[in-house]
Amino acid sequence: MSRFSFGLISLLIMILITGVISSFFYQKNLFDWFKDILYFSKPILGILLGYFLVKKINSKNFFLKALIYTSFLFAIYHILTVFISTDFSTDSINTIRNKNGLASPLELLALIILISSYRFDYLKVINRGKKILIFTLVLSLILYFSRTMVVAFIIMLLAVNDYTKLTIKGFKYGMSLMVLIGLFYFYLFSIDLKRNQPGIESFLYKIKIAPSEIFSPTKNIDIKNHKNLWDHWRAYESNLAYLQMKGNPISFLNGYGFGSLVDLKFVAPLNEKGMRFIPLLHNGYVNILFKTGFFGLFFYISFLLSLYLQSYKNKNYKDEKIIRNLVSAIGLYFIFTSLIITGIYNLEEIYTFILGGFLFLLSKTQSNNTKKIN
Repeated sequence: MSRFSFGLISLLIMILITGVISSFFYQKNLFDWFKDILYFSKPILGILLGYFLVKKINSKNFFLKALIYTSFLFAIYHILTVFISTDFSTDSINTIRNKNGLASPLELLALIILISSYRFDYLKVINRGKKILIFTLVLSLILYFSRTMVVAFIIMLLAVNDYTKLTIKGFKYGMSLMVLIGLFYFYLFSIDLKRNQPGIESFLYKIKIAPSEIFSPTKNIDIKNHKNLWDHWRAYESNLAYLQMKGNPISFLNGYGFGSLVDLKFVAPLNEKGMRFIPLLHNGYVNILFKTGFFGLFFYISFLLSLYLQSYKNKNYKDEKIIRNLVSAIGLYFIFTSLIITGIYNLEEIYTFILGGFLFLLSKTQSNNTKKIN
């Protein structure tokens, strides 16, 4: 394993160790403690599995083709289920998503690779039917009606194409994107949108409330009004975790440890029985802070920045540069999704496995380039 890959794994292991040590200072339920250990071990195992499996295959083309064609099959299945099970005249976006799936990061990455292959020879692993693949993946992603997928697509496509660095070119693209987003939100706040309406209205409503859902102060939320509460849920649970830590300031240093639970102050209808104490938060940064304190958060941010900063390295070899940009794109994806779906610790996250594969390809490409020099 390369030094860079080992360093990344080491950062995640340090988070794991911090959580285990911190848990010894507080009384924990053994089941919750063990579950958190498995939960925080998942991305480590995912990266290692991806790295050594792709190393065993030892074929960049096979790996990328498998990713693309698997995504294509998922997209076909998703499109068929949506059109078979949906009444577009009455079903709301939430209903469509709950019945047919919330998102597909694998399809998203496959689409980005296919689009970028028109510019980069290294990604040209599909020679026939590329337009059909792209059309199918685009249609499937549209039918997910996912805010996360829209933002992630823009961020990752810019990253793969080298437009997310702090350069004049990157600044121009960033400012252009911010202006477009600002104009879009100006339009959304100029019209009256309601939740759970059929058609596109409910999707636009969810986009409109996205910033307040994550960042809005929760002091004005009425816990008896669940409709209003769900529109601010991520901010609500994160704020309660912060207040719980504020009552015990030493916890900011190394957290409450694995097995710790956040008190919601009421029994929320999160399952059939309802839950007052929850083990995980949507905001991955606050979740890590609560479990492992500033120590764990430092290791996590170091991990994410290490991925992102790959786009700044090695301009001499195009193949290596593209792999670094792919790694950087995944890093930016994790930076973004850590705000809303716990980042690398999302139970359904597949990008850790893919990241492991890209890390092997990066190591292999570096080795080949070193041999060329010698």
